[in-house]
Amino acid sequence: MFAGLDVGHVVDQGVVHDPIVDVAGWVRINFRLDTTDAPDAAFFAAYDQVVDAYVSHGIEVYGLINDESVSSSLDHNGDAWRTVYVANATAIIDHFKNRVRTFELINEPNDWAGGTSARFTPHAFALAVQATYQAVKRDHADDRCWQVSLLSGPLFSFDGTTSADYLNQVYGEWAGDVPIDGIGYHMYVAQGLDSSTADVGTAMRTNLSAIWNTITAHEGAGTPTRIWVSEFGWQADTVGADEQAARMQAGFAAMQSFGKVAGAIYFNYADFPGASYGVKGRPAEAMLQAMPHVAHAAAVTQIAAPTLAPGELGEVVVTVENKGSTTWTGEFRLGAAPGCPDAAAQNAIAWEPAAGYVHSVTDARVYLPHDVAPGESIDLHIPVRAPDAEGTYVFAARMVHEGVTWFGATATTTVTVAAHGATGSGTTGGGSDTVDAPHSGGCATSHDASWLALVLAFARCVSGSSSRRRATPRRRTRKT
Repeated sequence: MFAGLDVGHVVDQGVVHDPIVDVAGWVRINFRLDTTDAPDAAFFAAYDQVVDAYVSHGIEVYGLINDESVSSSLDHNGDAWRTVYVANATAIIDHFKNRVRTFELINEPNDWAGGTSARFTPHAFALAVQATYQAVKRDHADDRCWQVSLLSGPLFSFDGTTSADYLNQVYGEWAGDVPIDGIGYHMYVAQGLDSSTADVGTAMRTNLSAIWNTITAHEGAGTPTRIWVSEFGWQADTVGADEQAARMQAGFAAMQSFGKVAGAIYFNYADFPGASYGVKGRPAEAMLQAMPHVAHAAAVTQIAAPTLAPGELGEVVVTVENKGSTTWTGEFRLGAAPGCPDAAAQNAIAWEPAAGYVHSVTDARVYLPHDVAPGESIDLHIPVRAPDAEGTYVFAARMVHEGVTWFGATATTTVTVAAHGATGSGTTGGGSDTVDAPHSGGCATSHDASWLALVLAFARCVSGSSSRRRATPRRRTRKT
């Protein structure tokens, strides 16, 4: 089970907020329309900044496509609104699917939102999820890139209300054709001082059991479907900052022990008017940061690429940081990126590694010269051969645990191929472009710092860092 954090509104009035909260291995982002009536170029440009910043840090993005992704006064329970929602959701997923692989559809559809009934009837919610699943996955069944994980919008629950009855009605509407890969869920239990930390686990197990029993009643005991808890939290002004941290820890522990929860995301990073759920600056922040990270995570902190003459051999240097909880041993390599869904880009320049192998431009490996422990960084040197034709060529690479998974940020840059003296020095590794990727791990930086300040702080840190080692090639057994 992964641990994550809701980071709130990351774009307001077209302005991107300080885009990195490097506290947990996953972050939840609401792809809400802000100043536009539909997901357009401005919308995607703003959210690209946020998504790319998190992904480059080795942080997984969990996307929410809520009714806020539709700028419309149409009735949420009507066919016209559903048509617009499905179109917008499909466009958002299409744009981000090479970087974001998990999306939940419609936030808290069963919430009364100050009214006297649920925002969405079970019928309307079931149809919206079903139509989106059809447009995204079934209409692109032969394209692996489109096979993202789609989760039913998280149901709102609290003490004494599990929302299992609403979920049961939704399953009834699906009539055996279940168009989801997981069930989203929110739990706000043991919220006051009339309850204790010990009550958190009891209340969560009660609610989770009710939802799990509903899932298995419709899908069978052997179902692979899991519960994805994308919100739970406590207000520090109500229970106190120390108790907020204690209840958060108890919540994570209860969900971990339940065994059917894929991941849990705490709500949220910062306070907002009238609500003190935020962990920022409170004991819960340090506690969340100290929790075990996901097993596989990698940040790309720097890429240096040469300018080459046609046919010339040069070297790309990629600096990666192990952001996960697993030491990278012999089965971990840097791989030529094959494109979506295994990587955010596709490599287009030939590799010639001294320690590794090459089957094709998109099937090559560079072996690690030594093990890389969690928190450690390493410079990996990738020899590349320029094509005969001048131009710019995409270099793309990503970490891979052979036979298990691709993971982490995709290191992407361009290699310019030009005749000597045209656009660069043309010497092997001599003319180069260096890209410093966003980074906040390993240096003491403030989450309130400006983006430029974070980059400069990273540069200062790297200059004296002892945790990054230069790779000295060491040949290993070929692995196919």
